[in-house]
Amino acid sequence: MSLAKGFLGGPCLAAQFGLPSGMKPPAETCRLPRTDGQTGSGDSGGNSIMFKKLHSGWKRFEDWANENDSVPKSTTTQTSQTETGPSVPTQTSTKDHTSNHSDPVTEDTPKPEAYCYTNRSTTSPYKYTPLPSTTKSAIRVLTLLPGRADADIECQLIELDLNNPWTDDDDEEGFEALSYVWGDITETTPIQIDGATVQIGRNLRSALLHLRYQEKPRILWVDAVCINQEDMDERNRQVMLMGDIYTKAARTLVWLGCPCCLLGALNTDRLTYSQGKWLDHLAGIDPLFEAIEILGNEARKLAEEGREVVPKQGEKDEDGTTYDRIKKLKPKWNIIFLENPWWTRIWTLQEIVLAKEARLCMERHELGWDLLCVAIPYYTALGFGDFSEIYAGSKTNSGVEPFNLVNAIREARQPGSELVTGDVGDELLHYLASSHWRDCKMPQDKIFGLMGLFNEGRDVGIEVDYRLDAEGVYRQATKSLLQQSGNLDALGFCYPYKIPRVTNLPSWIPDWGSVGNLALPLMNDAKGQPRTTHASRGLRSNPRWENNDTTLLLDGHIIDTIAKLGRTQVPPNHDDRNEGSLDHMLKDPAMIAEADSFPDRWEDLDPEKPIRHFISAWWKGMRMAVPYVAKAFLEIFGNVVEMRETFLQWDEFVAAELGESHEDRRAIFRDTITTATPCPLEPSVFDSRFDGWLQAVYSIRKLKKKRIDRYAPKTYTTLAAVTTFVKMEDDDLPEAFATYTTHTPRRRLGITASKRVCLLTKLTEVGDKVALLRGGRVPMILRPREDGSMQFIGEAYVHGVMDGEAFHEEECIDFRIT
Repeated sequence: MSLAKGFLGGPCLAAQFGLPSGMKPPAETCRLPRTDGQTGSGDSGGNSIMFKKLHSGWKRFEDWANENDSVPKSTTTQTSQTETGPSVPTQTSTKDHTSNHSDPVTEDTPKPEAYCYTNRSTTSPYKYTPLPSTTKSAIRVLTLLPGRADADIECQLIELDLNNPWTDDDDEEGFEALSYVWGDITETTPIQIDGATVQIGRNLRSALLHLRYQEKPRILWVDAVCINQEDMDERNRQVMLMGDIYTKAARTLVWLGCPCCLLGALNTDRLTYSQGKWLDHLAGIDPLFEAIEILGNEARKLAEEGREVVPKQGEKDEDGTTYDRIKKLKPKWNIIFLENPWWTRIWTLQEIVLAKEARLCMERHELGWDLLCVAIPYYTALGFGDFSEIYAGSKTNSGVEPFNLVNAIREARQPGSELVTGDVGDELLHYLASSHWRDCKMPQDKIFGLMGLFNEGRDVGIEVDYRLDAEGVYRQATKSLLQQSGNLDALGFCYPYKIPRVTNLPSWIPDWGSVGNLALPLMNDAKGQPRTTHASRGLRSNPRWENNDTTLLLDGHIIDTIAKLGRTQVPPNHDDRNEGSLDHMLKDPAMIAEADSFPDRWEDLDPEKPIRHFISAWWKGMRMAVPYVAKAFLEIFGNVVEMRETFLQWDEFVAAELGESHEDRRAIFRDTITTATPCPLEPSVFDSRFDGWLQAVYSIRKLKKKRIDRYAPKTYTTLAAVTTFVKMEDDDLPEAFATYTTHTPRRRLGITASKRVCLLTKLTEVGDKVALLRGGRVPMILRPREDGSMQFIGEAYVHGVMDGEAFHEEECIDFRIT
């Protein structure tokens, strides 16, 4: 997009070649030859010495860009670049990575049909034949008929018994299951199945187009086509079979999508490719897949030789270090592999976890999942995409987290593991917690999309039925969690989202469909380990329901009342608060219009005054972007300062309530904001780090005493942020104190009537009750209603009662939670 490369590019590398900072390569000249038969630069007069120098500098920039970023290296064979087409790779193949370009990619190559074309011939709509009712394992598979890239997509549907799919032909390898993102299903395109027309999504068409063989059929299972989506009964049955389908498939094909869409070459308004850019991306993804192969092979070599990874370097040869080569590809590499929408969908989780063999596919490339599993950790070890603990103690998502969570689930599901042999409710909660940020079109799918992960005989007590509304499905899931786990951990996911996915839920039912960030549940400590203490002395819960399962009954007793409250701690990232300036900038209609009008190609410049035209457009864009960027920096600094101010207010709040002379005041404050998370360091070392962290918090107090925040708020924000950054000397250490405060964002400090210090959910009010409920690892906050029932507010850390010190079973009564 012109905006990103032209307006926000900063000191552009083009400046090294005599070009103004911020200038972007023209789409046609970066790697492709001119297609209009001209050899000039577009300056019709040809008498501008400055223009010729500018163009000469631009050509040097092109040569650098092609050499360092775009052209495949030694693993591919190049064809000469002529007027008829660009240099492109021929077929390459390794055990883990294959590239089956059957035809050279030239300007005569048909453009990707997923977005440019549809089938040329269409007929009457396809009518599904009901699957046989005599077996519960009947499925359909799609036979993708062979054809060239420019041929219509034609298929056949055949019925199979999943338990014995190839009885007629023992030589068949089996079917392959497709894992992909549906995308916008309002934009559909036709394909032919058994001579009739079926409308499918554009991303699916792109997958079928590129997975199709030229000489032989390919047998696939594709949910959108193999399930009659209009037949509710069939849909319910087939979704329950999806676990078996992906387990028994010969392999799972992960379609990563169209690179032109992911890398921004698609004009989404016209659904056509910008001239020349799609060819640019076809060749551009080759080095990205080769990078995976390089990383994977080096990682295996180091492991075999027992050598350690050298950060910021890796292996070294005549072309430089591995780190340097990957660094040049990192932006596109991240977009294709780590920031791909495939990671964000709920259905793809079970599809990859259950696969016995998986291959990642894009265009004509196929990459083994096992190779990716070796390459990504090595990529992280080199210094890319690693987690960084920011000053609030919360993790910044590097893009590697989705991959790590998938692998963690695969490892946790090994035969005989505690996850697959323990309480089935704990297994369901583990999957829900690990996929909280994954999204889906229908809110019910947040539950249904996980049902295939349960092994045979593990009855989770949830029936797949799309006739139920989202509230009914979430009630069924939460009831199963509470019944089959013996604890109340599921209640920790009840959170007041700004924009809930499902409204009007009872207070004890989490909105499982929401993907926004929530206060970190207290079932684990600040380091993500299971909590070793238990507020109800390890007793199992005894949940019951009444009023058509809308009212939850739990045993427990009230131990205290909230008397005073501190301010709420802000989230660690300003974008997390829906206040991101950069996000607003990219959605500003004026900025979008200006970006669209920015010269995209050399020919777009005024031939009479090209330099003036470019500088004028660039300067106008910069003037529009600078206020947004400045505001973004102030928000980031302001966010850090606000977090520190909250900690300072909390410390002063505790001191005022307990008294400055209270001998355990600092220890109580430390344990509360860390939720008493154990630290492997010596107590004296941990105390020293806490003192250093506290001194950094106190540094803001000096600025406030001088009233800089009142008279010069922007100066105060900048100085306070810089001061806290300088003071945090231990934040780069593995056990930095800030990393123990991950439960504080979106929570507030409180004091009970009995002077107990608490860490509470942000909706807590004065007068709310602190209750210990049977089966609860931590205390719960309840709010009395006028009808005698209770509203569930959230979990709490209450100092001094976390290990059952205040729980008395004989005092338990029934609480009706609505």
